[in-house]
Amino acid sequence: MKKSLILMLALLPFVVTAQKSYTLYGKLSTLKVPAKAYLVTLQGNRFKETDSTVIKNGEFRFTGKVNEPQSAMIAVKTTAGKQADNLSFYLENSKITFTGKDSIRTAIVSGSVSDREDRELNAKIRPMTNKIMKIQREFSKDHGVAANKTLEERSAAQDSLNSYVAQIKNIRLRFVETHLNSYMGLSVFNTSILDSHFDSSLVKPLFDKFSPQLRSSPLGELAADRILANGKRAVGVKIFDFTQTDINGKPFEIKSLRGKYVFLDFWASWCYWCRKENPNVLKAYEELKNRNLEIVSISFDESRASWENAVKQDKLPWLQVSDLKGMNAKEGLAAKLDIKAIPQNLLISPEGVIIATNLRGEDLPAKLSALIK
Repeated sequence: MKKSLILMLALLPFVVTAQKSYTLYGKLSTLKVPAKAYLVTLQGNRFKETDSTVIKNGEFRFTGKVNEPQSAMIAVKTTAGKQADNLSFYLENSKITFTGKDSIRTAIVSGSVSDREDRELNAKIRPMTNKIMKIQREFSKDHGVAANKTLEERSAAQDSLNSYVAQIKNIRLRFVETHLNSYMGLSVFNTSILDSHFDSSLVKPLFDKFSPQLRSSPLGELAADRILANGKRAVGVKIFDFTQTDINGKPFEIKSLRGKYVFLDFWASWCYWCRKENPNVLKAYEELKNRNLEIVSISFDESRASWENAVKQDKLPWLQVSDLKGMNAKEGLAAKLDIKAIPQNLLISPEGVIIATNLRGEDLPAKLSALIK
């Protein structure tokens, strides 16, 4: 009996959010002017008004259902024509109340497990983010004293920033590890653990600890897909066969370069740091093009004109290919490899196996030379 009780308590956060519908009840006790309340939710990639109601005697109510918890907002607009008063929260299928005086912005939210956990996490992170913002303001070019900072002071500030960022990452990791039956735990896992440069072999064991219900949820399936796609570009994995179109409109198959070292460079014309890195790639090309090395730049542009102009401006003589689907298309190469940030690159052996990732900088020729036999 005791073990069963412990198991039920562990699963409680997920059970609470497993209700089939939500009821939102708001009470603004001193709001006397005519007003309406609006429920704003994320639809596709944009926030839109989902429902609205007239506030009577300071009270409003919404009912409905969501497939899984999501970021939402209550907006209150008065007939006086003032700007809407807003409050962001996490909407889930539960009974959620908003208690305030004459402003929804300062109302207290209760009843949403996801919202409570999100606020608790942000409260732990806030001291570090405040310190980060303070340093950034102090060293901003627009700040009056920034020009007087010494090199030592700037170096110390950067060390502090790195430390605060590391602390935030550790807090989020501990949150995930202690919320494996919680939607917010899975949400933070997706946004913080599955960052733009995660290692699938390191994060999968943690993902596998989430409850079966969460792993099979839409967000869980998204995480699983990202981990699977990321594994396709891990060191030691054979690069999967893919086809792109070169800048002359001809098909290019990666398997056509078997027997050679291949440096796959992912970039785009709009990517500032990609363009800054192109001179280093050009230098590597000029020094190593006779050492059984092929460079292939894969653009995540959506505009052919922008892509072609960037290739001409940066004077890139090696193979240029693209599916012109950008980074967000579900069927594009970026999605198939789970590439969320650029520049990135892969070095592939003559056997088609990935042997290094993200080699860059002024010493790129030396880094590549050391890996090419």
